[in-house]
Amino acid sequence: MYFNHAYQKTLIATDGGIYTPAQPAPPAAPITSINVPAGAVSVIASLTTTGTNPFSANTVIDITDNSPLTFTLQDLPMVYLAQGSINTVDKLGPFAGGYKESVKTKGINPKYVSRFFYNVPTCPVAEITNVCACGPDVQCGTSYYLRVDVKGSPALRFLTHNAYRTYASDNICCPADPNDPTAVDPMRIFTDWAWQILRDPIMNNFIAPEITWATGTLSYQDAQDWWAANPLDTPADLFTYIQTTANVTTGTGYVPGTTVSTEMCIKLHGSYVDTQFGTCSFHPQDFYELAPVKIYASITDQQGDPCVDQIFCTENAATQAKQGNGYGHKYLRDAILFRRYMQEQYVYDPRLREVMNQDQVYNYIVGTNFYTAYGILHSVPRFNNPTSTFDNDQYLITIVMPSDGCTENTRNEDFELWMNQYLALAGNGVQLEEAI
Repeated sequence: MYFNHAYQKTLIATDGGIYTPAQPAPPAAPITSINVPAGAVSVIASLTTTGTNPFSANTVIDITDNSPLTFTLQDLPMVYLAQGSINTVDKLGPFAGGYKESVKTKGINPKYVSRFFYNVPTCPVAEITNVCACGPDVQCGTSYYLRVDVKGSPALRFLTHNAYRTYASDNICCPADPNDPTAVDPMRIFTDWAWQILRDPIMNNFIAPEITWATGTLSYQDAQDWWAANPLDTPADLFTYIQTTANVTTGTGYVPGTTVSTEMCIKLHGSYVDTQFGTCSFHPQDFYELAPVKIYASITDQQGDPCVDQIFCTENAATQAKQGNGYGHKYLRDAILFRRYMQEQYVYDPRLREVMNQDQVYNYIVGTNFYTAYGILHSVPRFNNPTSTFDNDQYLITIVMPSDGCTENTRNEDFELWMNQYLALAGNGVQLEEAI
């Protein structure tokens, strides 16, 4: 039966990247896998060969100098990768030892490599839904109802159901004649909705309101700061607050009026932040949230039913939410799992973990940081099989490298070029590709 699973191997190269020193001239001792520093990975020659460009087994290959264009596959038929051990002690107790030995992969024969790919981090994008003034004048003596639905994994985990709330604006009193239709400043409605969202103990965990107009913006951060500093203020106080230029994030203060402007909006930003734990209480089975919330806004009638409204226009997913990629959360757990495969048992008690020198992994991979990763998927054939059936084991090697953040496409061009040229020697068409 064919089994398509690959054995996972995670190599940490977050401190030194690819270690590529030039080999010293004899009689100096060669640089071998034991010299690879902690938090770095090297390409190592598997065999001692003779030819136009010979290599010695277990020596570090300087990939910036030994281009595969200068030798053949017979000169270097197979390599392996070695990661310097991140352990600070070599022996635990009287019997268990060898913890400072470098971590090595199986031999990589370019003929049996099926994929070589990279994964660069991407920034998370919060969803933004707009509700704007777009039609006739807002009338006094009328409540306007805004329903906001929040859906997605964060809401389901927080409440066990999707979140929703309907916000009704205050009836702004009419002049002497209640039956006389009088236009009202639309900004009064937006500040009322924003004020209610800010003081909502549940919904303010998922959405943050931002108010914009033709000449300025009150950002959601400034709105939250205002509410934190003035928890007893009213919607009218927020309306007054945005009229001062000093309180406006960009542009100039709002000038009260009754003219409808399509640039007058309340923007609802997805703002859910999941609880994170530090290394002291870290557990590999801890859940970490990556999925952004989805926000749906609609104008309703007094019964809460959606209605056709010509005064306010809703633009759901004006900015579509996107999940971030390349977080250390995944690579940290992958590294712990691989170390357990190597019989470096991970314990959950923080004090015992410290005694057993297992906290070192947190110094090289931080869950909230971003990392670039390279993957090499290759097979190791079993030529001697009692069943007389050709078989092979499949391995996926993941090399975790540092990134300057989610906005920077941080890649190791020397490693990419060398591996592409080395794989080209096998002639099987495998070259670097971006992971999907």
